[in-house]
Amino acid sequence: MTDRLDNLRAEIHATIDDLVCTGREAGVQVAAYLHGEPIVDAHAGVADTTTGRPMTAATGVYGVSTGKGLTATVVHVLAERGHLDYDLRIADVWPEFARHGKDHITLRHALTHTAGIPALPADVTLDDFADWDRMCGIVADARPLWTPGHQLAYHAWTFGWIVGEVIRRVTGRRVGGSPPKKG
Repeated sequence: MTDRLDNLRAEIHATIDDLVCTGREAGVQVAAYLHGEPIVDAHAGVADTTTGRPMTAATGVYGVSTGKGLTATVVHVLAERGHLDYDLRIADVWPEFARHGKDHITLRHALTHTAGIPALPADVTLDDFADWDRMCGIVADARPLWTPGHQLAYHAWTFGWIVGEVIRRVTGRRVGGSPPKKG
């Protein structure tokens, strides 16, 4: 097993080095665990192309699309258990979300990327991304770009906060499992 892991580690290092050297990626991190133990911890390139700050194992990376499957799975489990319904109007559990005509957007719209709010304002910062409540406030204040259910557009930036906040409002827990911080 040790030889296989060593070969795997070498292949991963070579792959991420190639991604950075060819310019396909500026910086890459890879971590893998087997039975709760780290077996791969690799990084290459830069975390910030402006400053040249190197990518390290400790560099925070926002993986907005990687969480969509987990978040949707939580919704499906909650629906199966009768804790929520796909046609739940989001504003019924998150009243602030109703602003700017979003009162009829359903969880189904969010799950199918037809809610009409796929984008974030241009001035959202990395610090904002790290503040759940701030981001939920930004999403709640967003104006739909079209009538919900009438157009499909990948909600890459908003899906996690829309669906995740519904989960938090229904269960009192965030998708990551920890309860929200008390202010």
